[in-house]
Amino acid sequence: MEIKHQMIGSTLLFKCHDPVFNEVSVIQYKRNLAALLEKNMIRDIVLDVENIRIVDNFGLGALLFARRYTRANGNTCFLAMPRPKLISLLKAAKLTESFTIIDRREEYQAYLKMLVEKQDQEKAEREAERARKAEEARKAEEARKTEETQMSADNAPLAEKAETPNNSTAGEHAETAPAVRKPRRRVSRKPRNNGED
Repeated sequence: MEIKHQMIGSTLLFKCHDPVFNEVSVIQYKRNLAALLEKNMIRDIVLDVENIRIVDNFGLGALLFARRYTRANGNTCFLAMPRPKLISLLKAAKLTESFTIIDRREEYQAYLKMLVEKQDQEKAEREAERARKAEEARKAEEARKTEETQMSADNAPLAEKAETPNNSTAGEHAETAPAVRKPRRRVSRKPRNNGED
């Protein structure tokens, strides 16, 4: 049985391509679906059953497997484009209310388009949120650097003041040193007159 799937946001689109949905194909279907449910965060499931022409009770049970998962999580299981034989089987089993049935192609295409648009919007919102957080981080980093620069600038005058007294003292000593010196007295070498004149 050929099965294709696609995640559109948190919705799983699960398409069965083989026309026969019986006991043999159900095993592969359930295995694949269970693996996807385990691996992904899935809310709603869309079962595209347009290609299924022959379905038995095993096939119906397999469809209910998906419905049980969505119902347990408070979400929705859609049956897209079911053929009249499947609709008849669902009515006979009184299960038509268990699924949200999309039986018109235009409605199905509109629903898929809405899912894609919602996915794109959510992606844009996530990217905007990442950009906002990055901008906040950048501003916080700039503020931190500005604060560090300001602290360095505020501490610089203190360092200069601490150095200035030493320099000015040395300068004052250098300027006042000549003034402190006493002039030398000139000593005459003439012999003293002892009053003999």
